[in-house]
Amino acid sequence: MPPARIVKKFSLLIATSLLLLCTGALPALAADAAGPPGLTAAAAVLMDTATGKVLFAKNPDERKAPASTTKILTAMIALEKGHLDDVITVGPNPPRVDGTRIYLVEGEKVTLENLLYGMLLNSGNDAALAIAEHYGGSMEGFARLMNEKAASLGALNSHFVTPNGLSDPNHYTTARDLAIIARAAMQDETFRRIVATRTRPWHGQEWETTLVNQNRLLWNYEGADGVKNGYTSEARFTLVGSATREGQSFIAVVLDEPGARAAEQDVAALLDYGFKEFRSFQLVRQGEIVAVIDPGNGKKIELAAAGDLAVVRKNDNSSPPTGQLQLSPLKGPLSAGTRVGEMVFRQDGEIVGRVDVINRQPIPARPPSLSDWWLRLSLALGAFFLLYRQAQVKRQRRRVFRSRVFSDYP
Repeated sequence: MPPARIVKKFSLLIATSLLLLCTGALPALAADAAGPPGLTAAAAVLMDTATGKVLFAKNPDERKAPASTTKILTAMIALEKGHLDDVITVGPNPPRVDGTRIYLVEGEKVTLENLLYGMLLNSGNDAALAIAEHYGGSMEGFARLMNEKAASLGALNSHFVTPNGLSDPNHYTTARDLAIIARAAMQDETFRRIVATRTRPWHGQEWETTLVNQNRLLWNYEGADGVKNGYTSEARFTLVGSATREGQSFIAVVLDEPGARAAEQDVAALLDYGFKEFRSFQLVRQGEIVAVIDPGNGKKIELAAAGDLAVVRKNDNSSPPTGQLQLSPLKGPLSAGTRVGEMVFRQDGEIVGRVDVINRQPIPARPPSLSDWWLRLSLALGAFFLLYRQAQVKRQRRRVFRSRVFSDYP
């Protein structure tokens, strides 16, 4: 534990900081079983975008066909693997793909940026396959990338076979997994820009048109900013919707809907429920100073949060969480950026959040105090005395031995 004078000297600063951070903030919440009434989706999830907490769930882990919402993951991988100005040459397979297309032809050269718009706005299955073959080598190779990425995000109850969501018995996801994937994709600025675009001119080799985003929420729901709809006869209607109002964002997922309008209404109801019932608060941001300490050398050391920490508030009268700074023993030398403890937030005795704390300035080794010098001197004198006594004993033993040896001769 740190010296008592450190905690005492700065306890007021820490307590004041925590009070300011925590006022009005409530802990992350378990999925609400109530939620908006009358949903027609077979599976649904409402997720807080800032924290990733599921606020409402209906059959969230039931495996369902995602249809074209698959293209969210396809776009995310393409943006990670490539650049917007990459030129992709269309092979023989994309022009033959079924379903919605942007009418690519074999040998056509298209930038990744244009293919992403064609895939995410017009839901071009041929665009998705052209992307997959370019970055995965084949549809099967790209499927491996999709499954690896999904697993790395924690979407562990999904398996992808196609880049466009065309039906396959082994191509499935869940409402929870799809929300996880969509949240990760929405962290990419380019992805957000594309899925929030309503229309865009398309100048293909054999098709000139204006692409129109098939996500009707962009026209019909206040604050809507993404992400993707889908349909196949096996999956029926699917929709992932995102909206932001006054800095608050939610992601809603519905799967296995009876109609496109029903999907839009359910997503709107989920988003309405989120904006009405919840609000997320940022307790601390990465780099924010949470305390200033003196490790004993007269120099002030700033302690900062190593990451962001947010919690979701439900609009009720629950008491806010309390925060506590827990420091490790500060034994220098420590370079700047070393983990020296953590901030722990609790409510009703239960931990609701943690964030590591690091030092912003290096902490040098503490110079020995006077008591340390006396201790070292005492140890040195003790060791010297012990060695001296051992030497004396050896000399005495040699004298005795010699006296006994020479006494045997006249």
